[in-house]
Amino acid sequence: MTVSTILITDDLQRVLNLAARQTSNTAPLMRLIRAQMLSQTQQNFRAQGRPKWKPLAASTIKSYERLGISTAGLLRRSNSLYDSIQTFSDMNSATISAGGGNQSGAYARIQHFGGMAGKNRKVKIPARPYLPIDKDGNLQNEAVEGLHQVTMTYLQRSFR
Repeated sequence: MTVSTILITDDLQRVLNLAARQTSNTAPLMRLIRAQMLSQTQQNFRAQGRPKWKPLAASTIKSYERLGISTAGLLRRSNSLYDSIQTFSDMNSATISAGGGNQSGAYARIQHFGGMAGKNRKVKIPARPYLPIDKDGNLQNEAVEGLHQVTMTYLQRSFR
């Protein structure tokens, strides 16, 4: 019969105790995840979509030009949508949303998911997802990578 023994030294016990304390209070990790989701959203706006958003319709461009409105920077004409991004976290979750403050939730929703809008809902708005989450609740690839990185860094620090 072969017997193996693992001896928990004082140093190992200290590291395990520290890791247990770090991982039992997940609020700091949720704050990192919240910050990462906000960063991914900001990067989506800067890149005008990842993948790229559909361009403005020719009729929209013509209308904007007639009114003297810039067509540069999709979803950033007044910054009200960008400024409406809100985040929240606690010990169990991290949340990102849009449509707060001066920006309507309906506008935020139609821009992110697309759909019919305007008078009598005759205008088709293409989806221009700016939050790092799709309609099915899946994270975009860049967000998965970013969240993986911050989570692994947090856990590695827990074992120091």
